[in-house]
Amino acid sequence: MENIIITFENGEKKEYKKGIKLKEIIEDIKKDYPFDIISAKFKNQLIGYDDAIMKSGILELYDITTPQGNKIYERGLIFLFETSTLRVLGKDTKIKIRHPIDKGIYCEIDKKVTEEDVEKIKELMQSKVKASLPFEQLETSRIEAIEYFKKLKREDKVKTLSYTISNFVKLYKFDGIYNYIIGDLPNDASILKKFELNLLEGKGIVLRFPFTHTNGKIAKFTYHEKYVNSLEEYAKWGNLLHINNIGELNEKIIEKGAGEIINLAEILQDYKLLSIAEEISLNKENIKVVLLSGPSSSGKTTTAKKLALYLKTLGLSPHHLSLDDYFQEREKTPLGEDGKPDYEGIKAIDTKLFNNQMEKLLKGVSVVTPTYNFITGKKEFNRPLKLSDNDILIVEGLHALNEEITKEIPKKNKFKIYISPLIYLNIDNDNRISLTDIRLLRRMVRDYRTRGHSPSKTLSTWQDVRKGEEKYVFPYQDEANVIFNTFLVYELSVLKTYVEPLLYSVPPEDPEYHTAIRLLEILKLVLPIPSNDVPKLSILREFIGDSYFET
Repeated sequence: MENIIITFENGEKKEYKKGIKLKEIIEDIKKDYPFDIISAKFKNQLIGYDDAIMKSGILELYDITTPQGNKIYERGLIFLFETSTLRVLGKDTKIKIRHPIDKGIYCEIDKKVTEEDVEKIKELMQSKVKASLPFEQLETSRIEAIEYFKKLKREDKVKTLSYTISNFVKLYKFDGIYNYIIGDLPNDASILKKFELNLLEGKGIVLRFPFTHTNGKIAKFTYHEKYVNSLEEYAKWGNLLHINNIGELNEKIIEKGAGEIINLAEILQDYKLLSIAEEISLNKENIKVVLLSGPSSSGKTTTAKKLALYLKTLGLSPHHLSLDDYFQEREKTPLGEDGKPDYEGIKAIDTKLFNNQMEKLLKGVSVVTPTYNFITGKKEFNRPLKLSDNDILIVEGLHALNEEITKEIPKKNKFKIYISPLIYLNIDNDNRISLTDIRLLRRMVRDYRTRGHSPSKTLSTWQDVRKGEEKYVFPYQDEANVIFNTFLVYELSVLKTYVEPLLYSVPPEDPEYHTAIRLLEILKLVLPIPSNDVPKLSILREFIGDSYFET
């Protein structure tokens, strides 16, 4: 029989018989991999365990430490959790997959759950993993799927499927239960060995597992109270407006029109930011420095400038500073592990100069603040500044919440704000929308508009951005006095009109093609709305353009 040559990502080549199945290759090489292989791509096409490989080519393998493998692991684990929970608590139990909580997913349950229940669910999940129960894929008509979910009284599924134009849909069957899951699942449950369950009294269960940046380990659980409270607050608002998922958003767009939804979302967000400004103003005798930070594409620039406007209406005189202007001279920039300049590490910031200037400003001494010239790689001192009684500084930057940046400033003089788009909108009760996907879509639109970056370039560099956030942003969110949610319930509908053409431009041979398709699968469920009614002051304008703050 003819043989073929399989080339692995590390450059190693192995010879196999033509027609060998993926699962046979995995069995052959698994001893050389520290983690289980979840999925694979051959010649840039995703393949299943039972797919036969007929030609020589490059085989990419995905485990739990890769973005592709981790998402598949999460989907499979959620399905495993849901089927087990229904068996323990009863088929009438309503489970809603909500949002991430510190390297885990919060699963809301409409019944009282005890520690004993949690242990039973865990044991049942483990038994299904041990039994290697398969995830079976089947195709059915959209109408039949809608009728099936109507019988189960799953209105969330009915609404989701009502807004897709596909005649046929893919369902998965696991342990006798059918579900509509967006994206790929593992071959079977045997791969889902690593997980933990944490009970949140009166709320539900946190499903925890290794994330991409935890090196295959389950991180220690930390309950971020301010973060969770912010999400819960907005979720209640979603309940009041009856916009909890994409189907309900689409219904509102049809019934009420885009204008009302946009105005309600913007008013709510503006009210929250005004409340923060009022909190600062009430303590203006002490607070002299407002520090604002959050992950990439959270809307930091617009938030800082809008906050400045609100503070002005309250009689304060704000001055905006960016930590980027305090970068070290380029020749002093520290090198990362890869030998390249590390611009994201805190040592890339001239913290000594920043602290020195902040200390002088708080004492009423005049200083000349820098502007960083990214072409020459040097600071240019050209902005004199002195603080009077009603003056206040707004400092924006990646490391703004890190105490190392402001260690010389007394705590009473600082007010810290963590901002991020904390999405409370689901596709349906089983399919959540990732917080990082919202930021990725925003970034893609802005990168293309302002920097001329292709969508492929934005997608290919996204994991490096995420690594920096995991290291330099997320660990400091609990340092914040308040958390400000920059997500707007209508924004996916607006972003769709900008980002869909970009995603469709990613060709099948591009390494980022499958990520583009995954994002398109989400966007196809959302009704588009034009950006005409989006206010010039909106955070969304920072990404789609025509912002009041653009110079």
